[in-house]
Amino acid sequence: MSLRLGSVPEEFRKAPKPKTFTAADLMAEALPEVRWIVPHILPEGVTFLAGKPKLGKSWMVLGLSLAVATGGVALGTNAVERGEVLYLALEDNRRRLQKRFGLLLAGRGAPEGLYLNLDWPRADDGGVGALDTWLDEHPDCRLVVIDTLARFKSRATGKRTQYDEDRDAVDPLGPVAAEHGVGILLVHHLRETESDDPLDMITGSVGLTGGVDGALVLKRRRGRADAFLHVDGRDIETPTELALKFDPDAAIWSIVGDAEEYRLSESRQSILRVLGNADEPLSPKDIAEMAEAKYGATRELLSQMVKDGQVKNLGRGAYALPENLQNSADNTDILTTQPSNVSLSGSSGHFRNGHGDQGGKRSSGYPSGRLPGEGKECR
Repeated sequence: MSLRLGSVPEEFRKAPKPKTFTAADLMAEALPEVRWIVPHILPEGVTFLAGKPKLGKSWMVLGLSLAVATGGVALGTNAVERGEVLYLALEDNRRRLQKRFGLLLAGRGAPEGLYLNLDWPRADDGGVGALDTWLDEHPDCRLVVIDTLARFKSRATGKRTQYDEDRDAVDPLGPVAAEHGVGILLVHHLRETESDDPLDMITGSVGLTGGVDGALVLKRRRGRADAFLHVDGRDIETPTELALKFDPDAAIWSIVGDAEEYRLSESRQSILRVLGNADEPLSPKDIAEMAEAKYGATRELLSQMVKDGQVKNLGRGAYALPENLQNSADNTDILTTQPSNVSLSGSSGHFRNGHGDQGGKRSSGYPSGRLPGEGKECR
């Protein structure tokens, strides 16, 4: 034993003995529940919001900041607890911020509890300490937004691995968030290359994603109003992907439901649009080509739509709209795309429509519509 101690540096031999606790002690302890900045999406702790450039990340965090500072509704569906907000707009200027807030506020007064800064020091220039001090002075703060992480983290020296530098960029923020009970939202970028795992698309090494409590990954095709938000983290019981809509006139992001069900709704709408524009019945192959969809998936979806009364099977592989839809004034609008009454169900983070389950089937929780003259819900 003495030989082992002889190889341990003196300063470590004098260090206090680490304290342990038993599992029984842990289970007997009354611990507070997780505090949510945005219920089931953004908890206290450090979270990434990552997306490709110019896809609306800043509009999203501005909207979240206003919602928290006013105790309003975030992402169109989630009532949030009111608290102060610190927004570090490190890539903006006063004129641009004023213009954006003017659009979001739409004539309403700006909240006093939303604090802004354009030139916060970097982490290695005292930025973390300054944040800790500011939060000491503002105990009612609920949310800190750092837009972007690249303008806040320490400058790379090239003397250490990217993993080590990435961990150094986020590790100091965790204790600050825990000490003050706030959410720190780091705006960051995605790689150009796609991946089945959204977290693998976040720019940087695994040191970044491994050092934070959660990640929100925003994916959106340019020119499209809709997008998808992947929600994952240590306090997220079930990783979720949500469908979002962006209103360019109001510059507001809104949740419209579960991403998978929303995609299915879009696929049905595409098939109905193709059949509505056709002069004659079409085969599944023709429909798939015109809808730019996979043949197998199109055949399966056509079968479901026949059962739901949305499409008529004429036999011999020919499909058309039912007679009551053939004279629709505008077949491109057969399915509506207005947000339904979406709400959170329980603590799982799953979204359901405001009416809950009906008839033993899972509620859609995404924008639904009814076909003219039909009683079935389109999905």
